Amino acid sequence: MRFFLIALQFLTTVPVRLKDAVADKDLAKSMAYFPLVGFLVGTTLALFYNIFNLVFSDPVTCAFILILNAMITGGLHIDGFIDTFDGTASGGDKNKILEIMREGRPGAIGIAAAILLFLAKYSLLVSLPKGTVEVSLIAMTTLGRWSLVASSSLFPYAREGEGLGRKFIQSLSRKEGFIATLFALLVMVFIFKFKVLILIPVVAVLLIGFNFYFYKKIGGITGDTLGALNEVTEVLTLALAVVLI
Repeated sequence: MRFFLIALQFLTTVPVRLKDAVADKDLAKSMAYFPLVGFLVGTTLALFYNIFNLVFSDPVTCAFILILNAMITGGLHIDGFIDTFDGTASGGDKNKILEIMREGRPGAIGIAAAILLFLAKYSLLVSLPKGTVEVSLIAMTTLGRWSLVASSSLFPYAREGEGLGRKFIQSLSRKEGFIATLFALLVMVFIFKFKVLILIPVVAVLLIGFNFYFYKKIGGITGDTLGALNEVTEVLTLALAVVLI
């Protein structure tokens, strides 16, 4: 329960009180519960989608759901998404890119990318047939959080000094990765049925390609690139939901 609460505290704005201090190894162990937290976030969004639909039209409801999603997560992954785009758009070397990411001051490129991100999510949500939005939201948030665990298991941390991402990645074991993957896979099989055989390789190509790009660019991954990957994975999941569900 403690590790789940740590994951909930980190990934959402839900007020969580922990009695003891959180060690780096505790952060790593909490990653086993990242997809579960994503599942709960998606379930919450699905619930409010039905509530909002009692009053508003579907397009308006979808817009409110994206706002609610940002509120629940505190914009954690969107911030990383913006920083990642600002860093890579700078055209600098590894140190310059990492410096821009660390500063965290939104630039024009990052803001433009975030606007396009929301437009993509909104367009995909309103394109989903009635009755499939709820499960698509759950798939989106679950798979997005799983991508963080899978990437941390496969790729090294890019920064030489300390960083928040290092605390999660450095002590991550195969056990946490296995638990997270098993849970996410069960959810995807329930939602996509046999079409999960299409979903898995497509998501795997994105995950490996995305992280390999940053491995070549800056020598690994950071907390910001993980946040960006979460957002990109969510868009891909919605796109696949439009096609497959």
